[in-house]
Amino acid sequence: MSEFSELERRPIGAGEPADLFLVTRNRLTEFLLNYSLIESYFAFVRARKPYPFLSRDAVVPGSAVPRGEQRHQNTAFMILLDEPLPDTLIKHFRLRKSNRVTAPNMRALCSDVVVEDIEPGQLDLSSSDSDALLRKLLPIDYAILGERATPGGAPQLSHAHVKIERLTDNALRELGLDLGYVERRLFERGEDYADALEAKFYEYYGFPGNSSGRKSAAAMAAQMLTKAGTRFCVLLANQDDCRITVLDDGPFITQYMLIRLDRDDTARLIRTARAFGATGAGPYTLIRDARDASIVLYRVDFARAAPARGRVRTDADRLLRQPWLEIVDEWIVKVPSADHVEPDEDAADLPVFLPYVWARSV
Repeated sequence: MSEFSELERRPIGAGEPADLFLVTRNRLTEFLLNYSLIESYFAFVRARKPYPFLSRDAVVPGSAVPRGEQRHQNTAFMILLDEPLPDTLIKHFRLRKSNRVTAPNMRALCSDVVVEDIEPGQLDLSSSDSDALLRKLLPIDYAILGERATPGGAPQLSHAHVKIERLTDNALRELGLDLGYVERRLFERGEDYADALEAKFYEYYGFPGNSSGRKSAAAMAAQMLTKAGTRFCVLLANQDDCRITVLDDGPFITQYMLIRLDRDDTARLIRTARAFGATGAGPYTLIRDARDASIVLYRVDFARAAPARGRVRTDADRLLRQPWLEIVDEWIVKVPSADHVEPDEDAADLPVFLPYVWARSV
C-alpha cells in the first residue's frame, strides 16, 4: 500500500484487511499530484511560462478573481464509487455501451488515443498498472468512472467520456430546500436571489461562484451521490485555478495546489520538518526556482461554515453574502515519487503531511 494511505482520516486498524476503495482513492490522489500538479509545473518551465501560483488570499473558494484556462495544466475528472452506480442515478450519468472502457470504444471516442488492447489488470484502479491507460483517457473530455463491482474487490475503470446530465436549477432548488433558503420554488424571491444561491451552490462544493463545465458537473455528481447514500469520491483537476479538488460523502472538502514560499515561510517549513524528524525541508520541496523560492505541494481542508449547514428561515440575504467555507487544516505534502524527483531513502519514515499554517489567519 502507498504511504499516501496516511491521507485517509479513517485509518485501517492493526490486523484489518486493506479497504481497497480507500487504497484506490489514495493512490489516485497521489497519481493526480504527479500528473496534474508536478508534471504541469515542469510543462510551464519547459515552455518558459510563469506558473500561476495562487496567493494566500485567493485560497478559499469564492475569494479568487476568475482566471483564464492554463493550457499547460493537466486536467482530470474522475468519479470513484464503492459499488455500481445506483439505478436511481442512471438517468443523470450517461453510461452507455459506447462509453465502456474497451479498446474499440476508446479509439472511436478520440482518434488521438492509441489503445491497441486493454488487459484486465489495466482496469484495476488500485494498481499502478492502470496509470498508462489513465494518461490516455484523462485528456478525453468529461468524466472517467471507476466502480467496485464486487464487495471487497478493487474498483475497476468502467466508463470514459461520462456526462453528468441534470438541470442546474434542479440542483440549486434541492440545495435551497435542504438548507432552508427556499420554501418551494427556486425563483420565489426573484432572479437576484436565485443568482446568489447559485454562486453559493458552487462554493458549497469548493468552486468559484461562476463555475461551469466540469466544475458544475462535479458539484452535481457529489450532490446526487450524497443523496443516494453511496460511498464515493470525486476528483477534479482544473486549468483555471490549477488545483485538485477532492469531494466525498464526508463533511470535508480537500484541495491540493502548488504554492511558492517566501524566505520566512521556507525557514518555518525547515523548522517544522526538523521537528518531525527530517534533516531539512528537502523531502517536502519540489524544487527551488530561479529566485531561490521553495515550490511545495500544499493541501488545505475546508469545512462548511454555519450558513451552509443549518435550516435557516430568517436573514437569508445576509447569510448568502457570508463565506460558506472555512479552513480547518493546512498541510505541506511530502513530494511523492516521480520521474522528476530523486528518491530519498532517508525520507521513507517521515510523515506524508506536515501541519503548516499558510493561508489561515493566526
